[in-house]
Parts: sequence; structure tokens; C-alpha cells
Amino acid sequence: MQHRKLSSFPKSFLWGSASAAYQVEGAWNEDGKGQSIWDTYVRLPGKTFKGTNGDVAVDHYHRFQEDVALMAEAGLKAYRFSVAWSRIYPEGRGQVNEQGLAFYDALIDELHKYDIEPIVTLYHWDLPQALQSGYGGWESREIVDDFDTYARTLFKRLGDRVNYWVTLNEQNVFMLLGYKTALHPPGVKDLKRLYKANHYANLANAQAIVSFRELVPEGKIGPSFAYSPAYSYNAKPENVLAMENAEELNSHWWMDVYAWGEYPPIMWKYLHHEGLAPVVTAEDRRLLKAAKPDFMGVNYYRSGAVAENPLDGVGEGVMNTTGQKGTSTEHGVPGVFKSIDNPHVVRKGVENL
Repeated sequence: MQHRKLSSFPKSFLWGSASAAYQVEGAWNEDGKGQSIWDTYVRLPGKTFKGTNGDVAVDHYHRFQEDVALMAEAGLKAYRFSVAWSRIYPEGRGQVNEQGLAFYDALIDELHKYDIEPIVTLYHWDLPQALQSGYGGWESREIVDDFDTYARTLFKRLGDRVNYWVTLNEQNVFMLLGYKTALHPPGVKDLKRLYKANHYANLANAQAIVSFRELVPEGKIGPSFAYSPAYSYNAKPENVLAMENAEELNSHWWMDVYAWGEYPPIMWKYLHHEGLAPVVTAEDRRLLKAAKPDFMGVNYYRSGAVAENPLDGVGEGVMNTTGQKGTSTEHGVPGVFKSIDNPHVVRKGVENL
């Protein structure tokens, strides 16, 4: 809507910034830290842009005091960061690494010194490599208990100083890029494995929330989701239906589970007919229903236009991984929807930024 006068943000609004452990910490093999799937993946030829890696990154592990001072100077009121699971449990399970916990202790204390609210993300894509090698990571039900043990360790250690927690950051992204496009670890293209792994991630998210209620009763917790709203290319009924399909498959498939504890029935029926639906037990349903989040984080990057896609229509397509305008192609799910360019929206590439 249009306003005659804009309202001010409330004083309690938490202006802040966010990071991920692998993106900023560095110190990839120091002080007892185990390897994550990203430590392994970046060493495979051709997997990252120009062979870059996070071995050092911005060296946040050694320079966090300097970094927090810069946050305060910038006026940040909150800082969301993730904990590296393999820094706490080098093998993903078993023995706790006290040096890893001590780092996050010190970081949180430093943030409080400057009155910056710490917001802790339990998982930002860096699964311990030992769990991936040991039982397939997210493709095994074992991960639900291992993630819960890891989460409970953090709740007990940090819960007295951290009010806000994020369980899984952008589950839709790390699942789709890991198991559909193979652009992220484990580098798989298998939709059956995608939906199985995604279901176990939903269970891990739910169990962590249940444990949080027990251990940090005054805190707030929820998942963070990468939401890209879909718009119909025009008012043609077939395209409007495609938009609704895209919202169900790309967004509600995750958001409905977070909010309501159940999968959206239209997409469940579709995946069941395609032989892709995961096995869901009665106990799974009870757990999903029991885990009501306090909030749902929304990471918004862009919207997208969609249109009807026939049964013999376009599939995966090509994703723009270079930043060069025009390098992506139409993509979609045959018989469900396809993403197309919106002629009314100007898209900027690196050459005209």
C-alpha cells in the first residue's frame, strides 16, 4: 500500500547481520575441530568458483573480538551466527570438544559486552564429514538423535545467554542443491533420496525444538527458510494453477511442516504418485505435530514468475552460477510448473551493477 507518512521502526527492532561458520571462521582444522562436508567438498576439483575454500575465510575464529567491535561501530543490535557442528563434536557424535565450546562462549560474551543480541543457528550446512561417511548423513534416521544430542549440548552450555535460536538454516536450499542439482555436498541428483533426507531433516528440526522447550523454556526458537514467492505470468487459469503448484512444492512443502506439523496434501499426493514420497510413521507425525516453532525466519532473495509446464515440458535447466546475466535457462517440473522470465522486471547482471 501507499502511505502518507512512513512509521518508524520500534526501538526494540533488532537491526543486525548474519554469517555462517564455514563462511567466516576459518581455522578449519584447529583446536580439535573435525572436518565438515564442506571441508571435504571444496577439495574436489571444479566444485567451487576458482577453487576457493573456507580454510581461512575472514579468520573470524582468531579475530572475533575485532569483528564484534566493528559490529558495534556499525550500530548492529543483533548478530546471527552459526555453530560449526564439527567444532563441538569432531566426529559428529561421541566426545565433546571443549575448545570448540569455549570459542562460542567467548564470542557470546563479547557480543554481550557491546549489547549486541546473539542469535545462534544450530545448522548452516556444514554437516560433520564423519556422519556423512558413516551413515549417509541426512539420509539416515540416525541423524535425528545425533543432531538432538548436539543441539542439547549447545542449549545447556549457551542457553543462559542466548534468547533466540535458529534450528536449520534454509533447509530447502541445502536439500535441493545437495540432492537435486548436485551443486552442494553431497553432490547427488536423486529425487527419491532428496525427499527421504528432507524428511529426516524435518524430524531433526522438530526434535531439537522439543528439547529446547525442556532446556531453554524462556527462549525462542524456529527454522529459517529461503522464500522465493511465485507469481503467475498472467491471468491465464493454467498459469495461475502453475503458480499455486509452485508455491506448494517450493515453499509450503517446508513451511507447512514447520507451522502445522504436516505435509501439504496436494504435493503429498503428487509425490506419492511419482514414487517420491518419504516413509512417514505415526511416531513421525506425532513428533512433527509436537514441535511448534516460536517464529519462522524468512530469507528473501527474489520472487519469480511461473507458467504452465506440460508433461513433456522443461525439467531442471541450467542455473546461473557465474553472475553473468542471461546464463540461466527455463526450468521447472513437467506437468507442474516452469519458471520463466518476467518481461516487466529488470534483472541486473554483474556487467551492469
